[in-house]
Amino acid sequence: MLKGDSRHLQAQEGKKKDLAETTNSKYRYIHISITFSLFTAASQSVTAFNIDPSSWKSFSSPAGSRAVSFGYKVLQKDSLSLIVSDPLIQTAQDRRGEIYDCLVSKETCSSKNIKVPLEAVNMSLGLSMVQHSQSSKLAICGPTIPKTCPTITTYNGMCLTLETSGGLQSIPSSLRDCRNDELDIAFLLDGSGSVRLYNFDVMKTFVRNVIKQFVNRDAQQSYCSPLTPSFCSPNSRNELFTLNSGLRPSAKKILVVITDGQSSDRIYLENAASLAKNKNIIRFAIGVGNAFTNNDAKAELDTIASDPDADYVFRVNDFNALDTILQKLEDNIIAIEGELRCDSKSIDQHCAGSLLMSVVGAYQWKGGYKEYIHEGTLQTGTEHESYQGYSLVVASVRGTSFAIQGAPRFQHKGKVIVSKIRSTESQTLDSPTPQVGSYFGAEVCVVDLNRDSYTDLLLVSAPTHTESDQEGKVFVYNFMSNPFFDFSRTVLMGMTGQRGRFGSSLASPADLNGDGFMDVLVGAPLEEDGQGSIYVFNGGNGVIIPAYSQRITGSSVKPGLSFFGVSLSPSSQHQPQDSLPYVAVGSKGEVLLLRSRPIMHLDATVKYNPSKISTAPTDCAKPMENTLDVCFKMTGYKHRIQGLSAKISFNITLDAKRQKYRAYFTAKNRLFSNEMVVEKTEACQNHKFYIEACSEDALNPLANQLTFSFEGLPSDLRNPRPLLLPEIKTTADYNLDFERDCGADNVCIDELRIDFNFSGSTSIEVGIMQEINVTVSVENNGENSYNTLFKLEYPYGLSYRRISLKQGRVECASLDGEQGVRPGSSSCHISKPILKDHTQVVFEITYIINKESTLGQIVTFIGSVESGNDRHSTKSELSINKSIDVKYGIYVAMTRHENSTIHVNFTSGKNDLSKAIQQKIKIENDFRALGFSVFIRVPLKLGEADIWKNSTLQIPDCAHEATEPAKLNHSLEVIKKQRVVNCSVAECAVFRCDVNLIRNERKFFNISGNVSSAWIEQTGFQAAVFELVSAATIVYDKSKYVFFSSESRDTAPSLQISTQVEVYKEVDLTIFVIGGVIGGLLLLALITAAFIKAGFFKSHFKQMLEEAQGAEGGEQ
Repeated sequence: MLKGDSRHLQAQEGKKKDLAETTNSKYRYIHISITFSLFTAASQSVTAFNIDPSSWKSFSSPAGSRAVSFGYKVLQKDSLSLIVSDPLIQTAQDRRGEIYDCLVSKETCSSKNIKVPLEAVNMSLGLSMVQHSQSSKLAICGPTIPKTCPTITTYNGMCLTLETSGGLQSIPSSLRDCRNDELDIAFLLDGSGSVRLYNFDVMKTFVRNVIKQFVNRDAQQSYCSPLTPSFCSPNSRNELFTLNSGLRPSAKKILVVITDGQSSDRIYLENAASLAKNKNIIRFAIGVGNAFTNNDAKAELDTIASDPDADYVFRVNDFNALDTILQKLEDNIIAIEGELRCDSKSIDQHCAGSLLMSVVGAYQWKGGYKEYIHEGTLQTGTEHESYQGYSLVVASVRGTSFAIQGAPRFQHKGKVIVSKIRSTESQTLDSPTPQVGSYFGAEVCVVDLNRDSYTDLLLVSAPTHTESDQEGKVFVYNFMSNPFFDFSRTVLMGMTGQRGRFGSSLASPADLNGDGFMDVLVGAPLEEDGQGSIYVFNGGNGVIIPAYSQRITGSSVKPGLSFFGVSLSPSSQHQPQDSLPYVAVGSKGEVLLLRSRPIMHLDATVKYNPSKISTAPTDCAKPMENTLDVCFKMTGYKHRIQGLSAKISFNITLDAKRQKYRAYFTAKNRLFSNEMVVEKTEACQNHKFYIEACSEDALNPLANQLTFSFEGLPSDLRNPRPLLLPEIKTTADYNLDFERDCGADNVCIDELRIDFNFSGSTSIEVGIMQEINVTVSVENNGENSYNTLFKLEYPYGLSYRRISLKQGRVECASLDGEQGVRPGSSSCHISKPILKDHTQVVFEITYIINKESTLGQIVTFIGSVESGNDRHSTKSELSINKSIDVKYGIYVAMTRHENSTIHVNFTSGKNDLSKAIQQKIKIENDFRALGFSVFIRVPLKLGEADIWKNSTLQIPDCAHEATEPAKLNHSLEVIKKQRVVNCSVAECAVFRCDVNLIRNERKFFNISGNVSSAWIEQTGFQAAVFELVSAATIVYDKSKYVFFSSESRDTAPSLQISTQVEVYKEVDLTIFVIGGVIGGLLLLALITAAFIKAGFFKSHFKQMLEEAQGAEGGEQ
């Protein structure tokens, strides 16, 4: 038996109705929801925080009652009793449903023995119940009363209102009479000449299609002769509905007129319409074509048709479009016929007793609602099978009432319709996350957060909405002026991993956590394998907090429960002995009354004796003794329950903010733990502890921390254990201050003065200097200064390295800057905690200079000092700014390129010779990007003779800046001695080369051309070696850059590149050639004579013959 599923009854004729247990059943079900809505309802005064999960009271049906669905609905009638329904119990053959009155004090239930009307057969009494919040009037409904009529059995609903005096009233007072199923329908077709034969056939086809819709109904059709001229003709009126034409006196008479133009005898039109009305003929007028676009033609159709025109007048563009209105015409005729096959209703009381009843099964389960007492019209739904009215609640906002209906089967996804009562204004709310089968709109609930009698929120549940491992969602809507409600983007969900139809029941019974805002209960009866659970969601200022504050499972309340949370009491009552809200929850066969736990307010205090720590001179080896008193006082929070108690477990940590603590209970132990029981009077304990004497920090107080836990203890009269108010902080610091020596007025006025310098540095040389030292002086010429703090802001690009003490005691910490965000800052505590009067402290802060930094041309350091004193002397100097220039180190190398010409030579005595030479300069930038100029000086002319063949020598990427004369007047005499040709003895061309180099970039300058021999003759040397020297010098902005190398500092790099030019005398070699030839011949003759004398030229063959002959003679 599940709410949201089982709150249907099978509407099958002749069979026993039972609760359904699935939303996917092929049967149609009837659902009833009832609530009272009062525009001036008084809010209940209930306060509590959460609910005691153990069952306080348990109720079941009387023994022997054979309960079937006891607990399906539950109401807290008052503080003494509950009203519980069992709509499926069969108490007699023709009686189904029972209402029980359950006494809280005895935990027993008895039947109320409600005498239902005799015609209320098997009505399933108690399927819906509601209680008037002011008068305690009860409304109890049953929707399954069968009524047998000649052609059909209808199922009707009836509600019984029970007055506090015991009176009983039925709404409606009796069941509807059986409908008149007889229906005579006549069709009057335009037979004028304007209707062509083809269009007339189309009209006849349309008539046949209409007739097919009523083949199985008790309806009779008539056709006028094509000769019938018009609706105004007396013959048409007299012949249509007569006994001779088949008229049945008891049948309803319907006339359908189809025409394509205005009548030519309009003077008879109004008379004809009046006569038809007098005969109770219901007229439908269908206008075809463009003739009805003018107002006169429209007025003629309105005259023919019954009122209201919106239901009885149809217009189409041509005859072929007639079928487009077929369904609407059928629906309107059915409405006249009275097909309200399932008259199941829910009620809601508003406006001085008027009731709203939902009619879920009306018009093929379109559903809707109807207002009773004031006999309002039936407001129907728009789609078959939508179950509109499955849930119903009334919202009240500043004098305006809204009927809110759930239609969970609308297009298989569900929707909610918000209708302004007694108005045509309405709003449709679709699911924010549409899902087929989610049953969006199964439950609706309004929430008055601040209890001002006006609706603030609307809750809409979709209990079968599935998402990963969860089932069920509740969507929260805010009330707006236009539209009425708007999705707040808040979604309530149950515990992950549970698929238990979360949202099957909704209620906003009370303010459960005592914060002044109403809270919400959500039932999930299938969680925990069908044992069920409920959730508590706390309200806030205009919101429901989406995280649930408590989940209560059926197993924790009472073992063996099933479907716990299938119903929830919409209101809460308190018991006479307290002012706590009680929550009634229904389950299968049992109702549980849960009690909220009493909330307690707890005041904790810690006091010291003595109240301050002495700073007077004392024996530093002997600790000072002190005593603390810790006290707890417990009071009830918005309730009157007496005799409650709680156990307080507490810890006290001395000097809790410091790692090196200054106080202790026992040696090396600053923690103390204990517990005490607190009742209605204050409970205290005192404990001794010890404080170090002569502490370095005699200004900052001892921050002693108290931490405690609260455990409610059982009390008499079945009172639950008290609970601590959540807003109470269980951890707090209780400071113990040091005394201050500030003279008679007890006001310390210090006189602080600060100064700093850069320890002799005139500039910061980035990339050269690794550090810069800032020497700081802080002095106090007034009374004691407490917690004196010096701060120095320094630029980004510098990093704190160390502090060096010169005089006094200082503790510093630094936070380097962030580029474009903040500068760096060094904070130094000066002689903490007290800078005595007439004391000076001097120290030096060292900062590392990042060689990659870009600081600009000047940087500013800002120094300031502050203290914990309330006042400073007017002579104090609390801040100072100082600036220092910044220069950037550069590392540029200028060298001779290896491809430069080293040596050339010329023959003396020849003035027209030339040789090509090249002097190549390489420049390398090893560090930061920079721009500079290179000046190259090249000798051009010695005396009157050009050194270079081309007198207009150029260097690529350079500009000829000037021509400089020789610096010495007697250049030839100097050359004869030094043999160096440079700009001292020669006229030189000066070239300027502007260079911009990034890091590790190179640049080359090439001096190339043909050197002439003409200038050498001036020297008078026939043979000599000269050095032709060009010079290069780098020029840069010395206000911005500093050049640094191992050889020099701040000296511009320069280069001299030289080429040897050699001159030699030409020699006559003829005599040397002749002498060489003769000498060679004489040498050859001598060598030949020597060979002859040695026998080198004698023949060896002759000697070999002689030796051979001598050998033969010997043998012989």
